[in-house]
Amino acid sequence: MLSFNEEDARQTFQLGNAVFMRNWIYAWALVNGKDSPVAGKVGVAPLPKGGLKGAPASTQGGWQLAVSKYSKNPAVAADLVRYLTGEAVQKQRAVAGSYAPTLMHLYDDPELAAAQPIFGALRPILEHAVTRPAARAGAGYMAVTTHFWDAVHAVLEGRATAPTSLSGLQDQLRSLKVRAGQ
Repeated sequence: MLSFNEEDARQTFQLGNAVFMRNWIYAWALVNGKDSPVAGKVGVAPLPKGGLKGAPASTQGGWQLAVSKYSKNPAVAADLVRYLTGEAVQKQRAVAGSYAPTLMHLYDDPELAAAQPIFGALRPILEHAVTRPAARAGAGYMAVTTHFWDAVHAVLEGRATAPTSLSGLQDQLRSLKVRAGQ
C-alpha cells in the first residue's frame, strides 16, 4: 500500500479491504455511495497528534479560481468566480458531493448537516488545518515535498530509521535553502 495514490487507497478502503484511509473530503460521498460495501460504516477523525503537547493538524487544500489579466471579459469572469464561490453554490456542492465549504457558517446549516453528517466532525478538523509550506518554499516546493515523501517512505519501507531519515531530510532541506539564497 505504500505505492498507492489517493484513488488506490479509496478503492481499497471502499471495498472493505483497509482499516483506515487518509484522503480528501471528496472520498466521503463515494465511500458512502449507494453501491459502496462500507456505506454508513465509516467515520472521520483528526490525524494523530505528535507528542504530549502536540495538536492534530490537517493540511489545507483546494481548488482556486482566478481571473487572468489577459481575459477579454474580466468583469464577467470575476462575476463567475464570485458566483462559484458564493454561499448558494458552496452549499449545493457540499450537499450533493460532500465538498467542504470554505464559508464556516455553512457547517451550522441544518440542511447541510442532515445531508452530510460528516461536516459535524469535519469542522473542528478544518479549524486546525495548516497551510502547506508552499509560500515559504516558493519555487522549491516540489523539491521539498519530494524529499519529505522520500524520507517518510524510507522509514515506512524499513530502509531507514526515523532519526537517520530525519537527519538526511534536514540536510537536504538546508541544501535547498542555501541554493534558494535564504
